[in-house]
Amino acid sequence: MSNGDEIVDSVINDADEVMSLDGSEIEECLERAVSILEGEKALVELDGDVVFLGDTHGDFETTKAVVERFFDADHLVFLGDYIDREPSLWGSIYNLTYLLLLKCRFPEKIILLKGNHECNYAIPCFPYEFEGEIIRRFGSPRLHTKYVEVFSSMPLAALVKNVFAAHGGILKGADLECLRNIGKNDPVALESVVWSDPVISPVFRGAGDPFTEEDLTQFLERIQAKVFIRGHDYSTSGISIYGDRCLTIFSSRRYKEMGNGGILVARTDGEISRASDLLLEDFSTGEWVQYEMVRR
Repeated sequence: MSNGDEIVDSVINDADEVMSLDGSEIEECLERAVSILEGEKALVELDGDVVFLGDTHGDFETTKAVVERFFDADHLVFLGDYIDREPSLWGSIYNLTYLLLLKCRFPEKIILLKGNHECNYAIPCFPYEFEGEIIRRFGSPRLHTKYVEVFSSMPLAALVKNVFAAHGGILKGADLECLRNIGKNDPVALESVVWSDPVISPVFRGAGDPFTEEDLTQFLERIQAKVFIRGHDYSTSGISIYGDRCLTIFSSRRYKEMGNGGILVARTDGEISRASDLLLEDFSTGEWVQYEMVRR
């Protein structure tokens, strides 16, 4: 067994072990994660039951709770933004590294999509605190360069059970064949998918390509899907829009009062033809309870 295997096993057995890893141990794990992520296309196509998680933003405690409760699902699909705005010290490092170690051990189960905070290397976002967190924790920016290699290798989107999943938006005009063949760092796709919001969102970002209900309807028809699930915008978390075809979720304690409230996950259970067919659960009280989404 290699040292890398021992590191992965120790964290799988006790997630809090990630907090004791030194820089060289993390670097070894990042190299392994890159080799796995490089084998995935920009669009990951999945079968089986799926649990979707929105932005976790360094909320290591919530991520652990999600993994503990939903690990039996066929796939856990994280919608990006694993870093920055962490609710506790070093949370971004622990949260992201834990997920990458899970990816190393369970590459088919754990799906890690890019968020706009993971794409700071291509389109700057604010606040971007991750590099500073690494320097304060390890005394050097070296590991940040390795994490950026991870970010660059992450896929853009997932498709499962009539559900298209991505961090922010859609790629207007694209069909399924286009999504299957596009590069993970194609500049137009990157900005559209990780930065965009519905036009009705109150958030102004200065990047992205806002999409209308008609844009979404046409896109979903072209890729043979029915529903779009996304993160990115805490102001619409827990709210289904555009004829019950677009649902936003957030999965971080820091934003549990935003939008319709909650620390949310969504899961598939049978055929999905509209967003309200997804089953939502909320962890904002520290216990998992069923959640009623709002439709607008």
